[in-house]
Amino acid sequence: MAVYAVGDIQGCYDPLRRLLDKIDFNPGKDRLWCVGDLVNRGPDSLSVLRFLKELDEACHCVLGNHDLHLLGQAAGESAYRRDSLTDVLEAPDAGGLVEWLRHRPLLHDDKSLGWCMVHAGLHPAWTLKKAKKRAAKVEKQLRGKKWQDFCRSLHHQQFPRSAPKDDKHARMLFSVAVLTRARFCTAAGRFNWDSRANDPGSAREKPWFAHRKLAWRGERKIVYGHWAARGLVCDQPHVLGLDTGCVWGGQLTAARLDASEVAISQVASEAYQKY
Repeated sequence: MAVYAVGDIQGCYDPLRRLLDKIDFNPGKDRLWCVGDLVNRGPDSLSVLRFLKELDEACHCVLGNHDLHLLGQAAGESAYRRDSLTDVLEAPDAGGLVEWLRHRPLLHDDKSLGWCMVHAGLHPAWTLKKAKKRAAKVEKQLRGKKWQDFCRSLHHQQFPRSAPKDDKHARMLFSVAVLTRARFCTAAGRFNWDSRANDPGSAREKPWFAHRKLAWRGERKIVYGHWAARGLVCDQPHVLGLDTGCVWGGQLTAARLDASEVAISQVASEAYQKY
């Protein structure tokens, strides 16, 4: 059995199928990990969701910020200008796809494999146990009866830059932001939610995985996406970044995680969006 992790798909169904053909992915024996942002900005989010849902236990997906945005729209929130989610929301099977999506986790861990997957990142002070606990609280909300209220609360949100101490809802919003939006932060865990490129806001800010002290380091290697501007990150012993800008005309990337050395495969994509 081979285990492959795939970077941000964002509705790019054709590159996904070409990439899976290239690596000879067999759902009967192999496993596919998707780092989140399955939908939006690309041309065919509907086919992506249908395909991944059909893979069933052969596929593990974590939620990204664009996936949460789709859930927010399904809960009644407005669309953004560059969204391409109408095909999903108006599909005859939209209800089933939304149900499937809101039951995906924010963190997937495989101790035997030695890998953990999130969409964006982890807090420098979180152990893996704490990260799982934080993710589980959010997942409980997404899977509960009031999931629509919770998803609406994420829309147009100004996320806390540091962990709130007393406000439970604010703490949950912070957890969502770290897991699905993290890029730069300070060693103390103050996050910059505004930077989308490779420029930190201050000298104290570094990529979330680049600080000297990381409580989670050594427990697992972390595979993530979300940071197209940074591209493929495969030169670090403890993290692997797979967002190579498929929807922006870059490439869609897969990494085999079960081999002694990570093997990278890529396919080119059209520029469905422009910066």
